[in-house]
Amino acid sequence: MQPLRTRKSAVGPLKRIRLVDEAARALREAILRGELPPGTRLRQLQLAARLGISRTPLREALMKLEQEGLIELLPSLGLRVAVLNLDEAVELYDLREVLDGLAARLAAQRIAERGLRDLERHLTKMKDSLTRQEPHIWFSAHVAFHDEIFRASGNGRLQAFSSVVRLSIQRFHPILLATPNRLVDAYREHHEILEAIRARAAEAAERLARAHIANAKEIVLKVISGAPPVGAVP
Repeated sequence: MQPLRTRKSAVGPLKRIRLVDEAARALREAILRGELPPGTRLRQLQLAARLGISRTPLREALMKLEQEGLIELLPSLGLRVAVLNLDEAVELYDLREVLDGLAARLAAQRIAERGLRDLERHLTKMKDSLTRQEPHIWFSAHVAFHDEIFRASGNGRLQAFSSVVRLSIQRFHPILLATPNRLVDAYREHHEILEAIRARAAEAAERLARAHIANAKEIVLKVISGAPPVGAVP
């Protein structure tokens, strides 16, 4: 496993009490930021030393990430960061398209003014991060934007089911963050979704939300299959 940069690395000594959750968070962030790229072998002794914890909470944290689909167990070879898989990407994005579409439809029917203000706040943060060229802050605001739509749907079972899919699909986000112009296009798509929800246009909100996920799916599948994504520099 390649050594991680000390100054900016997500993996460092932990001080908070909930070591399992903190270890899972730190490793998840390192994977999503590309510090631990797909296929990286995960050696528990090294990780425990970097995080400043014992192997027991580390093993529990790794189990969480395995359940999320971010890491995988190889027979007799230990753990590694999950390798991007075309068929799995298709399945996850197909599910995500349906779930996000339904959440947007329900949100357009049920969202309160506070929810609209929260969506506007997250969208503003996305716009500001584009100006400052801070893709990982953009990603955080993007996640919060979608979280708010699912909350506004008022459907608890939908939220619970979607959380599993959305955690698993995060492994493909570095592809989107690295795709030229994708964040600009995605910001526009989020703005259109917000306006449809604000207008209480349920059918339009669902259609736009599904199109947003379909656009991301197209980019991810092209990259995994080896074809250049639309807008990519040759």
